[in-house]
Amino acid sequence: MGNLSALKEMLFPDAVGMVLDRLTEMDGMVVAEAHSAVPELICPDCATVSRRVHSRYGRRLAEYPVGGGQVVVKLGVRRFFCDAAGCGRRTFVEQVEGLTTRYARAGPGVKTL
Repeated sequence: MGNLSALKEMLFPDAVGMVLDRLTEMDGMVVAEAHSAVPELICPDCATVSRRVHSRYGRRLAEYPVGGGQVVVKLGVRRFFCDAAGCGRRTFVEQVEGLTTRYARAGPGVKTL
């Protein structure tokens, strides 16, 4: 489907660090498969930088419709370890700035509707 980075900028302009892997259309629904390319994250509790990945899993987000069709984002996210000795949080999940928030099943476009 052409240049995916250009499509990513059109569909998800505020998603910082997100890489669009594939864009497909089936039965009027657009499916965007993506992942985060941020190499390190900061623990939300103690602000320690972490690069050590605990695990990976997929999130599914509804996003603002495009061209009259439903848009679904299949986003691969990582869970990181917090290695700070005094921190009570052992792991934390990355959030894609401008796209995800904790426990949300919809992107920012759907929330503004």
